[in-house]
Amino acid sequence: MENLYLLTDKALDELKRTITIEKYQKKEPFIEEQFKGRQYRVSLDKMVELPDLYVKPKEEELLWLQDYHNAVTLHKFINSRTIHLRYLADERFWAYLTHTKYWQYVQKRWPPSNENRIKENWFFKDNSTVFSRQSLVRLWWRAECSYNPDLEDPYELTKVAFDFADPFNQIIERKISKSRKVFKCALIALRDTPNSQKLKTEENRTKFGKAINTIAGVKLIELMKEEELIKLFSEQISYIVNN
Repeated sequence: MENLYLLTDKALDELKRTITIEKYQKKEPFIEEQFKGRQYRVSLDKMVELPDLYVKPKEEELLWLQDYHNAVTLHKFINSRTIHLRYLADERFWAYLTHTKYWQYVQKRWPPSNENRIKENWFFKDNSTVFSRQSLVRLWWRAECSYNPDLEDPYELTKVAFDFADPFNQIIERKISKSRKVFKCALIALRDTPNSQKLKTEENRTKFGKAINTIAGVKLIELMKEEELIKLFSEQISYIVNN
């Protein structure tokens, strides 16, 4: 069991202001060395067992499958049922984890080859949890929003989210993804619509993005029944892959 922490505001700001490729290529985390003798974290007064995550050569296991397995592993220990959502939406929480426990995982999965990549994978992009490409959030958030305890496999839809990672990004990058109902219905449509695998081509992904804009423009989309939303997504997918 390990204590959970948040970075302080000052520590987070300093980390962002002092990014260098050399620091993020170090084998071991540099955070304690940088803040030696200074307070840089605040305890959440909560302990969890933080799981290990892994990275293999893609020849051994497809990257999307690795991400899916890591997402499920992470979510079983870090989720809104065990940790208050205000912490899970806080950049300071995830930035602390990437600079400590998951330092080597992030380095291997997203090598810090330039400053922009470091900003995206160790921190939040545009201060947004939902649209963040932060290395741990992209795993946790897909699992959190697709987890369904009513299914025989509660992470069945999580696997769909990673299998269709590129076309699904067309949903994630739009405001409608903030609705878990919309998120869930899109995954069910991707899972059940015949030939939906064809959405993985670059041309069809672009078409799907345009279709999402159409769906997002539907009035009162949040008030639609799940069956209606699934049908709406499925119709758009069918039209794209069959024409």
